[in-house]
Amino acid sequence: MDKYYEYVYELEPNEEEKIIDQFIKYGFNSFYIEEDVESSQTFLKIYVKTEEQIKDILDLFSMFGLKLLSKKITEESKWLEEWKKTIDFFQLIDGVWVNPFSDKKVEKSGIVLNVIPGSAFGTGLHSTTKLAAELLRKVDCRDKDVIDIGTGSGILSVLAKKIGANRVCALDNDNLAIEKAEEIAILNNVDIEIRLSDLLNVVGENESFDILVSNIVAEVLIQLMKDPKFDKVLKENGIVIFSGIIESKEKSIMEQAKEVDLVLKDRMEDGCWIALMFQKKI
Repeated sequence: MDKYYEYVYELEPNEEEKIIDQFIKYGFNSFYIEEDVESSQTFLKIYVKTEEQIKDILDLFSMFGLKLLSKKITEESKWLEEWKKTIDFFQLIDGVWVNPFSDKKVEKSGIVLNVIPGSAFGTGLHSTTKLAAELLRKVDCRDKDVIDIGTGSGILSVLAKKIGANRVCALDNDNLAIEKAEEIAILNNVDIEIRLSDLLNVVGENESFDILVSNIVAEVLIQLMKDPKFDKVLKENGIVIFSGIIESKEKSIMEQAKEVDLVLKDRMEDGCWIALMFQKKI
């Protein structure tokens, strides 16, 4: 059984989005935020396999002035069970529900995404996932070929397939993400091509897609647009959906999008997070 170091910090509610943003930038996913209704306190819980891993993000804690409340060694299954007690199935977007339990069925009308959480990936609770999902549904995936770059748990890929996509290709550069995406594809009984890839590295020269979706940080989205394969991977009139953008990075995304002949078609925001939809200029 995998053992983890558990660190519990006290968190001010108004710092939540900033903390999550910094963790995303660091590529750090082994955490969750818990609210105690009775005390109105918010806690940040972090799980790492070695104490060395926590040293990489200690500067973040000092920057935000977080107070360490406790530290202990725990087993993955135990803290996941505790975390599950803090959540329930929820509506990702209108008519699309997320079920984070393997032993429960969701009796809701609409689409149900079965997503079992693991030590490295969440369930789609974050605003960036919701924004990407909303734009993905807006664009109409029926009979389209979709590529999901930085798929993580694979939730957007599964959604694309369940709303009618013909072919879905999910890429990530993390082996744990690939394992989780494969597990979730099986759990949802959908056929998705899942590949280990650094951005577009494994995409074939003759492969192209109608829709490209990517929910990662702005710096990586800019790197993606600079990839020599980026133009070729999009079919004529191809649609690009970017999420994971904080307000201060929107201008940089827009400037790079203009460089690669993308035209803005839609924009959504939730708190400090922004998602953009572009279309490839003919």
